[in-house]
Amino acid sequence: MENQEDIQIRMIRMIRDQLPDHVSLVDEIADLLEISNDSAYRRIRGEKPLSLQEVQKLAGTYQFSLDDLIGNPSNSVTFRTNFLEEGSYSFVDWLKGLLEFTKGASQAEESEAIFILNELSIFHMVQIPEVCAFKMFFWKKSNLDFPGYRELKFRVDDLEEEVLTLSEEITRHYVVINTKEFTTEESLNSFLKQLQYYSEAGYFNSREDALVLCKKLHDLVDHQQHQAALGFKFRHGNPPSGVAGNFQLYHNDLILADNTILVKAGNTNATYLTCNAINLMQSHDRAFFEYNYAWGLNLLSKSVPISGTAEKERNKFFRILHEKINSVANRL
Repeated sequence: MENQEDIQIRMIRMIRDQLPDHVSLVDEIADLLEISNDSAYRRIRGEKPLSLQEVQKLAGTYQFSLDDLIGNPSNSVTFRTNFLEEGSYSFVDWLKGLLEFTKGASQAEESEAIFILNELSIFHMVQIPEVCAFKMFFWKKSNLDFPGYRELKFRVDDLEEEVLTLSEEITRHYVVINTKEFTTEESLNSFLKQLQYYSEAGYFNSREDALVLCKKLHDLVDHQQHQAALGFKFRHGNPPSGVAGNFQLYHNDLILADNTILVKAGNTNATYLTCNAINLMQSHDRAFFEYNYAWGLNLLSKSVPISGTAEKERNKFFRILHEKINSVANRL
């Protein structure tokens, strides 16, 4: 069994792995625990034991659990999440968490993310305000049944300023991260079914709102195709400019059953899964990450690249997506 010093050293290492390169570990520990730099050094070297209160403060700030420190059974994985609730943890709070995620990945010396999704990526939706607004409205009204939304109808021009600002910031960091992203011809299905259902149920303020949403969905698909052709990401509405090769898009004919995001940022590995379609569950369990990372690489080897020079496959794929949108728009 490990002694307290070994566990403390592991805890300090976990904190160091989460810090950006320009942040001093000593200063960070000293400021957080309100101690001198000399006292922080002694704790970092394991010469001075951390008190229970100090462990609690560090664990709460850097979001790790006792299981992360002392190890857990090989068949157990620890997750962290914040569940969306009206009045306590809002979508603005959720977007702030997403911003911290993208900011951390973008500022790491080396970062890579693999997106294995069976629906539209939130990182693409936030670049088209109307699309993002509808998805959030749907989650609040239909998925999570927020009481304040039960009698509301969706207006395509009802955009929250704080959501727009956060979306811009999220995109600014997202476009510089190296990503490998999987997509399928079914990626639009859930969004289009929700759109069509809202139209039939009378949940749009007007038919024009639904038609505008279809047009904006075309814009999203066009932007995704443009990025795939160039091989790099850039902000929608801006001139194309970005990090060469940082957007690799793959088409997989198989239905991707899980929404999984795998992130390598510096020395930190993280696995993100979705719960209830929107709540993000995060784990830093190394074995769990390595298992999923190997699965992702295997999936990659069986997928068709549609970014860069794969013009024929790319055009065919995105034409199918546009046809799906037109099919729904014609029935509105």
